[in-house]
Amino acid sequence: METPTPDPLSGRTLHGRYVLGARVRSGASGTVYAAQDLREERAVAVTVLHPWLMGNHGAVHAFLGRAQTLEAVAHPGLARVLAHGRDEAYVYAVAEYLPGETLAEVLGDGETLRYSPHMALSIVADVLAALDAAHRLGIVHGEIAPDKVVMDDGGRARVTGFPLLFDAAEDAGPDSRTDVRDVGALLHRLMTGDSAVADETRPLRPSAALPDLPPDLDMLVANATDPNPRYRPRDAGQYLTLVEQVMRSLPRTDRDREGDTRPIPVVTDLPVESAAGADGDGRSGAVPRWRRTPVLVAAGVLVLALFAAGWALVPEGGAALPDVLGSDPEAAEARLAALDLELVVAFDETYSDTEAVGSVADTTPDAGAELERGDEVMLWLSAGPQFAEVPDVVGGTENEARDALRTAGFTHIEVVQEHSSEEAPGTVLSTVPATGEEGDRAEAVTVHVSEGVIVPTLLGMGREEAGEALTGLGLVFEVAEAHHGTAPEGEVAGQTPEPGTILPEEGVVTLTVSLGPEPEDEETEEDEAGEPGEGSPSDDDGGGGRGEGGRGDGGRDGGDGGDRGDDGWGDSGAASCAVAAWDGGIVYDTGDQVNYRGRVYEARWWIQGVPPTMGEEWGVWEDRGSC
Repeated sequence: METPTPDPLSGRTLHGRYVLGARVRSGASGTVYAAQDLREERAVAVTVLHPWLMGNHGAVHAFLGRAQTLEAVAHPGLARVLAHGRDEAYVYAVAEYLPGETLAEVLGDGETLRYSPHMALSIVADVLAALDAAHRLGIVHGEIAPDKVVMDDGGRARVTGFPLLFDAAEDAGPDSRTDVRDVGALLHRLMTGDSAVADETRPLRPSAALPDLPPDLDMLVANATDPNPRYRPRDAGQYLTLVEQVMRSLPRTDRDREGDTRPIPVVTDLPVESAAGADGDGRSGAVPRWRRTPVLVAAGVLVLALFAAGWALVPEGGAALPDVLGSDPEAAEARLAALDLELVVAFDETYSDTEAVGSVADTTPDAGAELERGDEVMLWLSAGPQFAEVPDVVGGTENEARDALRTAGFTHIEVVQEHSSEEAPGTVLSTVPATGEEGDRAEAVTVHVSEGVIVPTLLGMGREEAGEALTGLGLVFEVAEAHHGTAPEGEVAGQTPEPGTILPEEGVVTLTVSLGPEPEDEETEEDEAGEPGEGSPSDDDGGGGRGEGGRGDGGRDGGDGGDRGDDGWGDSGAASCAVAAWDGGIVYDTGDQVNYRGRVYEARWWIQGVPPTMGEEWGVWEDRGSC
C-alpha cells in the first residue's frame, strides 16, 4: 500500500455523502481514497476514475459495469463494493473499508520475514475461500498480491482491491487460473520470505529455499504457479480443497495452537553448530526461541513421518503402487505414505465417466507398478465426464450464458459478436455446439452474441462519402450544417453518436457538415448598416435557419450573446444563436455555451468530443432552449 500523500481531491464530497480523505493508492482503475460515508457514519474506500479516462465512453461504461457486478458478491472475507455513481466530472465506486495491516506492510519492512507452513496455509485458505465466492459468480480478481490482503485483529485474512478496469483487452484479461497462480505465489512468499513471482518458464518451488519442506507444500506452490494454466487448479474452490488437505496433514507447532500469526524472521547467518547448544534460557550464546522455530518445525515433520511409518526402520526395497482409483485424494495420499518410500505426490485433472468429481480417476504410473524410493506419483483427479449437454442460453445475455455454461462444466468459452437486426446488443443468438448437443468440455463452446452495428469514424470524410459508408452498414443518416473554423466546406466536422457506439440496424447517425468559416466581413458590413448580424434572429430566417450559429462575440466563453440581455435570454424568451457552433475538437469548461442544431446548450463541467444531443445520457449539457 502506498504512503498516503496530499491530493487535489482530498476533502471533496461526492453526492453530498462521501468525503474523500487521503489517497491510498493508484492503479489502472483510478485513485483509491480513504473516505467517510456521512449517511451511514462509517469509513469507506472510494475509487475515482482517472480524469483522462472520463472522455472514454468505453472506460466509463466498463468501470461502472464492473462496480455493479461486484456489488452482487458478498463474503466475510471480501471488501464488498457498496455503491457506484457519477457526480459531475467524477465517476466513482464505494467499497467497504477493511481495518488492519496489509501483508505488504507486515512483510515488506525491515528484516525479511516468513510464516510457519501451517500459518501460511491458514492465510491462503482465507484468501481462497473469499475468491471462491467471486469465482462462483464468474468474477475474477486479477491482481492478488500482498498489498491486496488485509490481516484483521483476529488474524483473519481478507481480500480487497478488486480492479474496476484492466489494462489488457477483455479477451486477453485474467481468469480464475490467474488468481490461482497469484495465490500460489503469495503462499511461496509467506513460507520462504522470497518475493519472487511466477514467470512463463518454470513454476515456483519453495523447496529451493527450504530444502526440508514437506513435498506436499512444494507441490501446492508448483502446481498453482505452473507456466501452463491448464495444469493449475481451475479455480479458487479447487485449490482451496488441496490446501485444506495439506493443512490437515501438517503438524501444528505451539505457535499455531496458540493462534500466534506473527511472521518468523528468516535466519540467514546462524551457524549450524550453534543450534545444538541452544537451551533457550537467555544466557550468552543461547539461541532465541524464534531462531529455533525452523528447527522445531523440521523436527515435527520428522516425528510425523516416523509415526506414519509405524516407528519402523525404512525398508531398503521398493513396493508396488496400490490401486487407489475411486479414493478421495487424502485417503490415496495416506496409502502412498504408508509405503514409506518418500514418494513425491503430484495432482492434476482428467475427465472420467466413471469416477466422482474430485476422486482419483487414474494414476501415473499405473496400479501395480514397482516403485522405488523418491519416485513421483501423479494422482489424476476426476473432473467429471468429458462430454456434457450444452444448456439452452439463446435469448439470454452474454453473462447469463457464461454462468450457465460454467455450471454445466464448460470452462473454455469463446464469444463471437455479430450483427443482428432483430436482437438487442449483447443477446445470445446461438451456440456451437447447439443447445442440447453433446459438447466436448476439453474444447471451447462458441457463443454468438448480437453486436448491432458499430458506428465508424466519419470525421474528415466528405458528405457523400460518409453517407455511403453509413448506408453500406445499414444505418440511416441525417445532416446538420454549421460553420466551422478549420473543417473545409462539405467535410464532416462532427457526428452523433460518437465512433464506436453500437446501434441497431437502421439506427440514425447525425452528420454535422461544415459550411466553412463564418463570413466575418459580411457580418461586419451588416452591423455597420444597422442590419441584424448573421447570429441574430430575424423574421426571415426564423431564428437560426439551418442552425449555422456563428462564433460572434459569444465565442466559447459564452460572451454576452448579442442582444439576449444579462441572463442570456432575449425579450422573446428564446436563447440567442450568437454563440459559437459546437466543435468536437474544443475543450469546453463550466458555463461555456454552444449553438447546436438550432438550440443553445451550456456545459455543466469540462467536456470534449461529446455533442449536446447526448446530454440526457451524460448529463453534461444543459439545454437553454431554441434560438
